[in-house]
Amino acid sequence: MAWSSRGRLAASVCSAAVALSGGCGGDSDPVPRASSKSEVEEPKGEVVTKRFQLRGKVRKVDPASKEVTIAHEAMPGFMGAMTMPFEVDAPGALDDVRPGDQVEGSLRVEYKGKRLDSYRLENLEVTDPAPIEMKLEIGPGGPKLREKQPVLEPGAAVPDFTMTTQEGKTLRLEELRGSCVVMTFIYTRCPLPDFCPASDAAFAELAKQLGGVRERAERVRLLSVSFDPEHDTPEVLTRHARLRGAVPPLWTYAVASHDELRKIAEPLGLTYGPMKDEIVHNLSTAVIGPDGRLVRLFMGKAGKDWTTAQLVKEVVERLRESGK
Repeated sequence: MAWSSRGRLAASVCSAAVALSGGCGGDSDPVPRASSKSEVEEPKGEVVTKRFQLRGKVRKVDPASKEVTIAHEAMPGFMGAMTMPFEVDAPGALDDVRPGDQVEGSLRVEYKGKRLDSYRLENLEVTDPAPIEMKLEIGPGGPKLREKQPVLEPGAAVPDFTMTTQEGKTLRLEELRGSCVVMTFIYTRCPLPDFCPASDAAFAELAKQLGGVRERAERVRLLSVSFDPEHDTPEVLTRHARLRGAVPPLWTYAVASHDELRKIAEPLGLTYGPMKDEIVHNLSTAVIGPDGRLVRLFMGKAGKDWTTAQLVKEVVERLRESGK
């Protein structure tokens, strides 16, 4: 029986040529067995329509691009088990679908002669919702639980948020579309040399390497975003940027309010919390393509868990792919 709280969604899928040539991959995780039952409708002219039952597990939901990626079981007579994206046309169709959900639906496939012409995923239902992770949040109204946002996977659209730069200007991440963005999170009072200071040093080297070619530097933006708005004012960031050698527009320090950080922190794997004299936090650095989608997320310490050379490689490849 389907879970009524999740509802039913009708999905229009991208052409088979696009879906089957890119974005399909094997998946070893167990998913429910698919039925081999298929239904053949009466042909209309040269068009023959078949339906196959689809069952599987949601791997990724990307509302911005209206895509849901499903690791589905084999559909005998059509395709084997694989992980692939399905494009959704209906507004709000993905509002209640989450990674980890078990789903099932009907795949409508149309052939013209012996050639597969198109397919459409219809009547997709959540049969077993994934557990919802909750986070305890302390605010002006007291403690409350809220749903934790999942960490983005490569290819997902990165949420927009607003920050204030070291120059005192308001900047939205969306304004940097067309450039390859490398963004990390720091705070200027960080006392641990292998945390924020190491990230600053890595970005200084990154700016040096990427800024050496003018045409490339014009299409790259490095952002060091502070999660300490109570202290890291534009004036503080200006002094800090001068010490680190950060010169906009290639490399900019910025700060965001906690409300704005909430839009971006969890999706990019950042966690932080104030203590008495410092902020306890992890380290997250994201490479975002010119199309605004996540290329790769680097978690951990600069020089230990990732290197400047890796960042340069990702940036150069993205610019090459975009023709920049």
